[in-house]
Amino acid sequence: MKPPSFYNLASSANLSILVLLFIFISDSILAQRVDTLFQSDEVINIELRSDFSAIQKDRIENPQYHDGELIYKSSKGATVRLKVKVMARGDFRRSPENCNFPPLALNFKKSEVKNTLFDNQDKVKLVSPCQFDRDVIEEYLVYKMYNKITDLSFKVRLVKILYYDTSIGKKLFEKYSFFIERDEQVAKRNNAVQIEKLMTPFDVERNSFKKMTLFQYMIGNKDWFVTSRRNIIILQPNDTLLPPYVVPYDFDFSTIVNAAYTKPKNVPDSYLEDRRQYKGLCYTNVEFREAFDFYNKLRPELESLINKMKLIPFADKQTNIYYIDSFYEIIGSTKLVKEKFLDMCETRKDYNLPDK
Repeated sequence: MKPPSFYNLASSANLSILVLLFIFISDSILAQRVDTLFQSDEVINIELRSDFSAIQKDRIENPQYHDGELIYKSSKGATVRLKVKVMARGDFRRSPENCNFPPLALNFKKSEVKNTLFDNQDKVKLVSPCQFDRDVIEEYLVYKMYNKITDLSFKVRLVKILYYDTSIGKKLFEKYSFFIERDEQVAKRNNAVQIEKLMTPFDVERNSFKKMTLFQYMIGNKDWFVTSRRNIIILQPNDTLLPPYVVPYDFDFSTIVNAAYTKPKNVPDSYLEDRRQYKGLCYTNVEFREAFDFYNKLRPELESLINKMKLIPFADKQTNIYYIDSFYEIIGSTKLVKEKFLDMCETRKDYNLPDK
């Protein structure tokens, strides 16, 4: 038997390399695939059926999953019915004292959602109307604005849902809600993993944290903390030599959303004015200027997002634009930059850390 020639051996080796390369590329594409649910901004109509009477009752202490059904029409017009588990979730908005209706967690069977709008979904968060769907729409808009700032952000999908209580056989209401991308998908898109390690703002990646703190200031939101993980998650890049990132969520306490339920009872409207508070670090003038230039370039896109949101009344859009404009007036004034940022920024001493 003749031994294989060098040419044949080389060809086999090249073929093996090509096969391995194909598998690697295919796996990489799948790993980076954006969930189907978040590939479009089209508002879809959904009917969500469950025992909402029971969900309302058990939202106080220990929420439980309840059987449900999610119904929508595919792009081809076919009716799609998916079995789903539904549960009240959240903290502030879950309380009946604060909200008429709680945020929800939906738990799908992955095998059932294959090749549907919810392909690749397992457990997904749904922000439902606390009181008015206007608040939901404006918070959704803030998420979309932050998507413009960085990929280190949660993707969202606006939907209009008819909520049907199966226990009484009755439609409750039909309002806007939105789905939020899973934590692990945000991490995967950014080549990172979520971690729970205790840290301060001085432990996270400096530039992305700077952009995040300025965004929170721009929308008038101070309802977040790094040390307590208040409305943020921490992502550690797969390259462990790199510092972790901060990704924010829950913007309903911001001035730009201005949800009525976020204002404590028996306090004046002026309470909302001090929500615009800088909670970032003390950067150099050069670092601040670079960040301000970044935001100045994005100004047309951010304002365009607000103006194009047809579901928000014209007067509310004008109010939001005015509030964003006031941010740009501040970063364009040397005096106000000193007053609002340089005099208010956090140092290592604020966290009992030694100076470097």
